[in-house]
Amino acid sequence: MLLCNQSAELPYLELAGGNWNAIVSLLESGNAFYSRFYKNRVTYLSPALYFALKPHRRRAERLDETSARLLAFLHAAGEASAEQMQKMCLLEKKAQTEALNRLVSELFVTVIRRDVTKSENWCSFTYGPAERWEEKQARDLGAVGVGEAEEILLRQLSQKQVQSLLK
Repeated sequence: MLLCNQSAELPYLELAGGNWNAIVSLLESGNAFYSRFYKNRVTYLSPALYFALKPHRRRAERLDETSARLLAFLHAAGEASAEQMQKMCLLEKKAQTEALNRLVSELFVTVIRRDVTKSENWCSFTYGPAERWEEKQARDLGAVGVGEAEEILLRQLSQKQVQSLLK
């Protein structure tokens, strides 16, 4: 688990010696999963951690109507940029952003690829259902044991933090 921006609590991209283009390459190749798992901050997950967390997230009952509609659109379209989602789902920018963040937090949606490069250190993304990202993974990664998420998270977090994240 790696955060995008600086943190006193967890490793972050710059601290780990990474840069923007390196993490985007990892996202595109399927070697990292874009999420908002930790405190709703951009959090990059390893494939092993994603599959271990999957049984604890993907809670459809936590999705509001807008998020559910956006997810249905992404399943039908396969992938879309934030602007395309906003236009095709007839959403205001704020509503689209909130719905997308909820889907990313619940691990329903992730980054599929780079969309528009804005600068050397920034780009927009094309998002898609997590199942599209899973297609890039080795088949044996999907089988996880009970308690595996907790075991992985305890390498970086306290028991109390882990329990809070997994509930």
